[in-house]
Amino acid sequence: MTHPVRVALLGLGQRGLQHVNQVWKLEQEGLAKIVALCDAFESNLDPAKIERYVPGLPADQITRTTNVDAVIESGDVDALYIVIPPNVHRGEVVRAARAGIHLFVEKPVSLFLDEAMEMETAIREAGILSTVGFQQRFDAAHEVVHDFLQGKRAVMATYTRHAPIESHNVKHTPTEASKGPANRVWTANRAWSGTTMVEGGIHPLDLWRYWLGDVAWVQAVYTHRPEEEIFDGADNPYTYSANFGFKNGAVGTMILSRLRRAYFDETDHKILWNEGVLEITQDGVEVCQYQGEYPPAQMLRTDDLRRSLPLPHAVNATYAISRAFVQSIADKRPELIRSPFSEAMNSHTAVLAANVSDELGGQRVDLDELLTAEKYATFRKKTN
Repeated sequence: MTHPVRVALLGLGQRGLQHVNQVWKLEQEGLAKIVALCDAFESNLDPAKIERYVPGLPADQITRTTNVDAVIESGDVDALYIVIPPNVHRGEVVRAARAGIHLFVEKPVSLFLDEAMEMETAIREAGILSTVGFQQRFDAAHEVVHDFLQGKRAVMATYTRHAPIESHNVKHTPTEASKGPANRVWTANRAWSGTTMVEGGIHPLDLWRYWLGDVAWVQAVYTHRPEEEIFDGADNPYTYSANFGFKNGAVGTMILSRLRRAYFDETDHKILWNEGVLEITQDGVEVCQYQGEYPPAQMLRTDDLRRSLPLPHAVNATYAISRAFVQSIADKRPELIRSPFSEAMNSHTAVLAANVSDELGGQRVDLDELLTAEKYATFRKKTN
């Protein structure tokens, strides 16, 4: 491609504006050109507002519209970012794919498997490039984990995340105008987020897939919030416990909680391989493994075996995933993309399978069956 990649973005909420910021940097580098900005709400298209979040961007010189179909049909767009809540997709991915537009789709791509599979089919049949927004694969520490585990036999992943239900409200989308929570805490509402497992748990799950490979089965049980304890539309479960079985034989255990009034925030993330433990912390990556003559002459202390893995210079992961996507279009190099839509479907299916397992009383759900078997048809169907 001889000209900069022409980019349009749909959805100018908090995450959408973050993407605009990074694509604007790519434009300044000569790799991209922002040609259109779309949003369902006129107030989000105000040039002065956009420029407050993206300094230097001449928003008044860019097409701004609430009509994404006009952008798709214009013939002036090479790539479209779709950065909208997962429950408000209305066929934009499919229409853009059929128009030959390369796609960046934020996660979760949908709350419904039938809809996600329709997107995947359209993208595959159109032969376009695509990525799902799993930017954590580009985080420096996570790349180090990926490289370190090469050639090792991982046997278990564990992730525990406790966070307040009141966190992560939207800043630019009036959810109350779309039958959503009046306090705009969309992550607490199932109709908007699909549960915390789908909205939040998909991040560590996708990292596990980046490190360990695809998921084969899921088994999960949630602690549900009774109706009398639902406030401001916060109807997602209190707690989540899920086991993920990987095709390579490893098992992942994920524990999540969202408690009201607790304001407790804690994360613990470990990967176990057959001869050691790796821990991902806020400060980096630590490994606990004995490397001396075996067996040791005496019992060793954990603290004596800990060592930190060296990390490369950190980069903005949102910038890195956008650069890889845009560069892959410009150079026709699909290998630069770490989470193409078809590959990312396993992450999406796995977290939706956790919901299905819980609804079935904790039954183990095989992912291949979930995607195809008639007994799961009602769980795949879009309901709104």
